Amino acid sequence: MNPLSDRSMGSFQAEYKPLSDSQPGWGSIALLPWDEAIFGFPVADLRLGAEPPKVNEIPLFREALLKFCRRTRSELVSVRVTASDTALSALLVQGGFVYVDFSLLATLLKLEPASLLKTGFTVRLAEPADHEAVCQICGHAFHFGRYHTDPHFPRELANRRYLQWIRRALSGADPGDVVFVLGRPGKVIGFMHVALHESNADLRLGAVAPGSSLGFWLYTETLRAVHALGARSVSTGISAANVRVMQIYSTLGFRFSHPEVILHWHSPDSVRLIADPDASGAD
Repeated sequence: MNPLSDRSMGSFQAEYKPLSDSQPGWGSIALLPWDEAIFGFPVADLRLGAEPPKVNEIPLFREALLKFCRRTRSELVSVRVTASDTALSALLVQGGFVYVDFSLLATLLKLEPASLLKTGFTVRLAEPADHEAVCQICGHAFHFGRYHTDPHFPRELANRRYLQWIRRALSGADPGDVVFVLGRPGKVIGFMHVALHESNADLRLGAVAPGSSLGFWLYTETLRAVHALGARSVSTGISAANVRVMQIYSTLGFRFSHPEVILHWHSPDSVRLIADPDASGAD
C-alpha cells in the first residue's frame, strides 16, 4: 500500500561523481549498488547540479548519459526534479527522460495518540513465525513506486526489490528497524516497517493482504505503537498516485510537502529492459 521512497540500504554506499568533467554544474551520478545486487544489472541515480543543462546543451547531455551507461553497463538512470520546476522537467524530457512517478513527503509533526480513533485492533512486533506471511503480502501488494510505475521495468524485479527490503528489515540488521504486524500468529493480514531515529518514526514500507479493507487500522495502530516506543513525530515518502494511502494519511492529520517529479532515462543499449531508442535520445 505504501511503497517507500528511495533510501540507502544497509552498508551499500553510492559514490557520486560528475556526469561530465567538462560540465560539472550539470550534476553528479552514481551507480546504486543495492539495486544492482537485487536486479543483477547496474542502474544509476543522477543528482542535478546548480547549473543543469541548457537547451543548446541537450545533445552533449545525452551523449554524456550514453557514455556513462556504456562504460558502466547501466540499464537506466533516475533523476528527481522539484515539481514546480516544470521547465527543467521539460528539458529533461527533451534529453530522453520519461516521467515515472510523483513523490511527496508526508509528515505528522506532533503525534498525539489521544486523537486517534479506537479501532478494536492492535499491532504487535513481528516474530520469526510471521516472516513468511509478511513476505507473501509484500510480494503481491504493491503497485506504486518508481520501478513499479515504469512501464519498461519488469514487475517481477520491482516486487523483488521490496521483498529484499522487508527481509532485511526482518533480519534485525539495523537496530532502528521495527516491523509491526496486524493479525494473530499464522493469520497476519498486514505489516509496517518503521525506522526509528531519536523521536521520529519513518514509515518505510507497509501493506495489507490484497483484498483486505484494514489498511486504515494498520496505519492507525502503527502510530499508536510507535508513540509507545518514544516517537513524537512521523514521516514517510509516498507516491502521489497512491490515492488510497494519501487519503489515510490525510485523515490521520499528515501534511504533504516536497513534491518531486521522478524521471527515468533508459539506455538504448539495454538488454534486460525495454528500450526505445527515440525516447532515449540515441542517434
